Amino acid sequence: MKRSMNLSAILWDESHLWGIWLFDALMKSGIAFDLIKAEDLKSIERYKVLFVPGGWASNKLKAINEEGKKHIKEFVKDGGVYFGICGGAGLATKEGFCLVDVRRKKDRVPSFSGPFLATLLEHPLWKDIKKPKFYLWWPSEFEIEDQDIKVLATFNRALPQAYSSDLPVLDFEENWEELESLYEIKLNPDRMKNSPLFVEAKLEKGKAFLSLIHFDTPKDERGIKVLQNLKEYLNLSELSSLKPYQKNKNKLLKDEKKFKIIDEMYRETKNLISFGERNFLFFKRYDFMYQWRRGIRGFEYVNLYFMIKRIKSELNYNNQLFSLISKKELEQLLEELKNFIKKAKDLLTKERIALQKAKLTFNYSEDETLSSIRNELFGNKKSYGGLYKNLIEKVDKIIYRILKEKLG
Repeated sequence: MKRSMNLSAILWDESHLWGIWLFDALMKSGIAFDLIKAEDLKSIERYKVLFVPGGWASNKLKAINEEGKKHIKEFVKDGGVYFGICGGAGLATKEGFCLVDVRRKKDRVPSFSGPFLATLLEHPLWKDIKKPKFYLWWPSEFEIEDQDIKVLATFNRALPQAYSSDLPVLDFEENWEELESLYEIKLNPDRMKNSPLFVEAKLEKGKAFLSLIHFDTPKDERGIKVLQNLKEYLNLSELSSLKPYQKNKNKLLKDEKKFKIIDEMYRETKNLISFGERNFLFFKRYDFMYQWRRGIRGFEYVNLYFMIKRIKSELNYNNQLFSLISKKELEQLLEELKNFIKKAKDLLTKERIALQKAKLTFNYSEDETLSSIRNELFGNKKSYGGLYKNLIEKVDKIIYRILKEKLG
């Protein structure tokens, strides 16, 4: 890939599935980019744009640490562009490292997901966008405190395929008041009307784009068009070519045992998702996203499944990429995965029963045994910890290694 001052970078730390989405979207949009981690921010001046994907903003904040904050602020001050999506946008707010004078709204609709119609304000990024249909995935909401910040898009209305928590918007339009009392959170998407979703802030020589809209949603051609418009607007380098990895036509691997381990990992995680589906705890909304019942941890399982699925897809009969990973590393990961999934199925069974008996939220249960398993698997934070944290970090390292190698 050609290097130039108009090259972009994705800051990978704490992005997981959202990082994969943005990786694929930039590939489709033709934007040349590198994958970097927090320790690489000391050399950030070589890039034009820093893309920061979704994920927990609080975890990203810890990952970049004080030195990383300083490097990013200097990068933007000297003419760089920060482009944050969802959690990556939240990272740059007042509650993050204070790059932009924007706050995250406390009194908000916390669990909206899926397609919606936006109201677009004039900007080159909307070139050839005739119908402003985009996607949100459990976003925060912005409070704009600086009048010089330009709002580029606001929320207009939810589309029928959208959900609020685990409720299809199409079916509950007349019941939001009752449901908000029952769920004890705000659910009605109409509360988001005119809420700013995408802003542009000029910061000395540089600028920042903060977007709650996931322009990187798989199969969203409008989102890709916006990124292509961004490439034109900022005169970004064009993606040229990747390493010519060839799948083996004869389906032979130098180490067939590695592939068998990867395949078993995939089957284990797929079985976990199927277990949740059988018990009416998960259901598929799109090829790229599942929904889960309110009261249980859901995204963690979905994240794990799609990340391991991607590892299998990338490594399938590819000797060159397989050489990046040792058999011992895969064996240890498989052992941890099996242990996690065994405990996760036990937890999901108990949660299935608890949902029939009493109130259950992601961090509350009257069942002490259930709560104990939850803490072991996920910790007691709203984001994640426990066995899951150790497991997903190892999976993430493999994904990062593979995708970075593909870029060259």
